[in-house]
Amino acid sequence: MKRTLLALLVITAVSSCTSVKQIGKVNMVSNRNVDPNLGYGVITTYSGGSKRELKKSRAISIEEAIDQTVRKVPGGEFLMNAKIYMVDGKYIAVEGDVWGVKSNVAFRGFKVGDTVTWKVMFNFKIGTIKSLIDDKTCLIETEDGDIIEQKYVKINKVE
Repeated sequence: MKRTLLALLVITAVSSCTSVKQIGKVNMVSNRNVDPNLGYGVITTYSGGSKRELKKSRAISIEEAIDQTVRKVPGGEFLMNAKIYMVDGKYIAVEGDVWGVKSNVAFRGFKVGDTVTWKVMFNFKIGTIKSLIDDKTCLIETEDGDIIEQKYVKINKVE
């Protein structure tokens, strides 16, 4: 009985593991044309590099992995100091510093400075967007002066 339980435990542990192996490093990588006159700046560092993000990658090509990493950052254009990983021997993941143009960045119709509203229990709250974090959330300053993180799907722009 103990051997069967031990064998089952070992099989479960081995099958639930995800292997992530670094296969390369590049200084700059982009799938788009880069205009040197735009004055790009760093928007975020180490994007796509958490263990969770690496394991979730299901890109089957380097181009697709680059697009996934860059597009989740509002205003992202290209990657600098990028590392390329092989996940489970068949998927590609990319980690790096996302560069882009910070001015007038809009994402899902929202931009920094927009007044938004959202529902909390039976009331509506109003606030101002202070930062676009990623492709799912932003930081909002409430009327009370508190800073909260809110998903784009839960907020509406106030005209």
